[in-house]
Amino acid sequence: MTTPPRQERALRTREAIVLGAVDVLVDHGYAGMTMQRVQTAAGVTRGALTHHFGSMSAIAVAAVDHLADTQAAEVRAALTPGQSLDSAVEVIHQITRRPTFIAGLQLWTAARTQPELRDALRPGAHRLLEQIREILGPLTSDLSDDNRDVFVDGLLSLLRGLAIGAVLRDRPEREKAVIHAWITAFLADRG
Repeated sequence: MTTPPRQERALRTREAIVLGAVDVLVDHGYAGMTMQRVQTAAGVTRGALTHHFGSMSAIAVAAVDHLADTQAAEVRAALTPGQSLDSAVEVIHQITRRPTFIAGLQLWTAARTQPELRDALRPGAHRLLEQIREILGPLTSDLSDDNRDVFVDGLLSLLRGLAIGAVLRDRPEREKAVIHAWITAFLADRG
């Protein structure tokens, strides 16, 4: 069954807005994200923009959800059978070093003082956590369920911190050493 042309056009417009919002978020940050910038980046009319999204926070959340889903798919695609945990984590680390990941973290920071944004971001953050747990599941199967959850939560917290730190001091080799040391220490303590 095919999608009617009107629905296809609506889906394309929505996708253009989300992708435009991602571009604006990366180029200008959340503080510089305006309806006009998103409209221009998406190449849509103001009416089309407001028809699909009623607020700037709704656009921002859609952009971050898109990024999270894209990043999880990239991680899945980059993993190979038999890959080591260190190698799999390095794939995730490389994705968290991209400007798109940092842009998403800006929304998390803004959510601290904006309850509406915080509530809107929670489902996507939870979905990404579950996707990473699923991706790393086979590589952490020797851990108890509780330890596996602590490992994934700790890893994501570590990667977020390293991504923010890299804004001021970009040291990818040091970051790799920190991640490897953390994995080694965690597994030695909990394995």
